[in-house]
Amino acid sequence: MEKVLERAKNIILGPTEALTAVKNETTTVTGLMKEYVIFVAAIPAVAQFLGLFLFGHFPFFRSLIFAACSYILSLVGVVVVGKVVDLLAPSFNSTKSDLNSFKLAVYSLTPGFVAGIFSLIPALGMLAFLGSLYGVYVLYIGLPVLMGTPNDKRPIYTVAVIVVVIVVMVIVSAIAGAIAWSGGMRPSLYL
Repeated sequence: MEKVLERAKNIILGPTEALTAVKNETTTVTGLMKEYVIFVAAIPAVAQFLGLFLFGHFPFFRSLIFAACSYILSLVGVVVVGKVVDLLAPSFNSTKSDLNSFKLAVYSLTPGFVAGIFSLIPALGMLAFLGSLYGVYVLYIGLPVLMGTPNDKRPIYTVAVIVVVIVVMVIVSAIAGAIAWSGGMRPSLYL
């Protein structure tokens, strides 16, 4: 767990150096999922559960189901974003690489996952959005490092990936909400 925290801290405080360091790391998509993603993606899910149940006064079971669905779908979302980054690479004169695309997806989503801790207090949940904005910066600076993207292609490649991330996150939230809150009251702070 210490390694996960150190990596997340490095991505947030020194993204260029951290991304340069991870570029040549020998790992796999599965290894990165098991050793890093499952932990950082749990931060907003746990915070959402506690926030909804303790402070939002929503039923325990529905809060738990919503958080569990959000977590599982977030894991799927990371994989989808990585695949999209890889599929778009040739369109932006970038190098296709399943692993580097996945690394970029994981590490650019890290600030948003970490900022998900603000979901613990529903009134502060919108602050998690700030982490996601910082993730856009990590994506932007990570494109040339991990994908070999030329500088003139970075802005439009970044925008294309952001659009995909927004669509994925809306779908994740809608599916989690539909499963957990069907027939009941929806927590407007989270959907």
